[in-house]
Amino acid sequence: MAIQKTFEIEFACGHEEKRDLSDKPAGKRKGFANWLAQQNCFECWKDETKDERAQQRREAAAANAKKLGLPELDGSDKQLEWAPIFRDSVIQNAHEELCRGEDPAMSEEEFEERIMHHARMITRAGWWMDNSDSEPEDLEELVSTALDDEDEVNGCENTL
Repeated sequence: MAIQKTFEIEFACGHEEKRDLSDKPAGKRKGFANWLAQQNCFECWKDETKDERAQQRREAAAANAKKLGLPELDGSDKQLEWAPIFRDSVIQNAHEELCRGEDPAMSEEEFEERIMHHARMITRAGWWMDNSDSEPEDLEELVSTALDDEDEVNGCENTL
């Protein structure tokens, strides 16, 4: 008789799923299936830990902002919930790509002068959200021209 490979698992959260455990050694499948039944399904686990992970990312972004001398952002409550994380990610990714590795494009001093100097002046949360997927090599131009666009964004180009 063949050892069972597929198990109907009722997770602790109440969801059920048919799982193929053929990738596990035959002698460990039943035990693993029993262990899975004591856990939440992946979707419930993800939902359960989502807030905790987001809070950890917010705390790390706040610590990095303080260390880098970045100002508080302005925006709606929802923007202020996510924009600091986006800003941190954009800056950290750019720094890693431009200043690290075998052939860095910039020195630490150049990064400070060409990117961070301008980045500290951008306080609009929406700007960081709009540019969250920018490429590291584009960041210098984006941050150095960001304030040029602020009058248009804020609707001030026609004021007298």
